[in-house]
Amino acid sequence: MQRILIAKITSLGDVLFALPMLNDIRRQFPGVKIDWVVDQQCAALPAMHPALDRVIAVPLRGLKKMPLRQAAKALKEALSVLRQQRYDVVLDCHGMIKSALLSRVAHAAQIIGPPDYRLGEPVARYAYHRQVSPDAGLPAIDWYRQYAALALSYTVSGLPDFGLQAPRFQPDWLPAQPYVLCFHAASKAEKTWPLESWLTVLRALEGQGLAAVLPWGAPHEHEFAQRLAQGLTLAKVAPALSITEMAGLMAGAERVIGVDTGMTHLAESLARPTIALYTVTDSATYHPHWNPAAFSVGGNGWVPSAEDVLALLT
Repeated sequence: MQRILIAKITSLGDVLFALPMLNDIRRQFPGVKIDWVVDQQCAALPAMHPALDRVIAVPLRGLKKMPLRQAAKALKEALSVLRQQRYDVVLDCHGMIKSALLSRVAHAAQIIGPPDYRLGEPVARYAYHRQVSPDAGLPAIDWYRQYAALALSYTVSGLPDFGLQAPRFQPDWLPAQPYVLCFHAASKAEKTWPLESWLTVLRALEGQGLAAVLPWGAPHEHEFAQRLAQGLTLAKVAPALSITEMAGLMAGAERVIGVDTGMTHLAESLARPTIALYTVTDSATYHPHWNPAAFSVGGNGWVPSAEDVLALLT
C-alpha cells in the first residue's frame, strides 16, 4: 500500500477525534503516504500533523457565500487537486453524501465507508466498495481508531497519539501575567455556560494572579466575551484568531477552561491542563482518559456550578 486518502470533512471536534488514526496507520505502514480531504474552514487542524503528505481543502461551507462563478471555480480547483494522486484506499470517516462524492471523485482502487448506523445520509453507502463496523458503544476517538484498524486489517494498541505540532504564539496583546484560556462559545446554545458562573470562576483565578484570555468566532460570541471582560479586572478579549494561533496560545496557557467544543478538545489533545464543561452531552464519550491533567464536569443534563469547577482548581 502506497497512498491512503482520509475523508473527514467537518466539524472541528470530529476531525480532531479522527486524528489518532494517523499515527496508528504510520506504525503499521511506515512508508505509506497519507492525504486528508477536509472542509477549508477546518483544514488548519490536520495541517498541524506531520504524518500527512497533503491536506486537500475543499471550500464546501464557503461556497454558499460566493458568487456562482467564483464558487464553481473554487470547487473545480479543489477537485483538481484531489485527483492529482491515485489511492490504494479512500477511508471515508464522514458518512455523508458530500464525503462519499469526494471519495468517488478521487482516483481510488477501493473506497471503504462506515456502517449504516453511522451514516448521516444512508445513500452514501452506494459510494463504497465495502463498509466496516466497529462497536457502536465505543467513545468517539476509540471508534475512529477501530474503524481504521478494521478497514486496513491491523490491531489497535496503546493510548491515542494525536501527534499535533502547534507553534508557540505570543502576540503583543497577551496579558503580562500568566493566563487562563477560556473557550466560552459552542455550536449550540445549550452547550454554553452561564455568564455568572464564568465570572465567579474567573474572579477567583484573578485572585491567584491569572488573567483570562477570551477568544471568539462569531459576532455574538465577541459580545459575550466583552461582557465577561467588563466584569473582570485582568481579562483580555482576543482579536479574531486562526485555529493555528489558538493552538499556539494553548501552549503558553497555565490552564484551559472551555465548554464542549472543538477548541477545548484541541487543548486536551495537546496535553494541556484542561477543564471541560459539559451540559447536555455525555462527558464520558469525549473525556480524554490519556491526559491526566484534563478534567470533565457536568453532562447529560447536569449543568455544573461555579463551585463544581472551583473544586477542581484547588
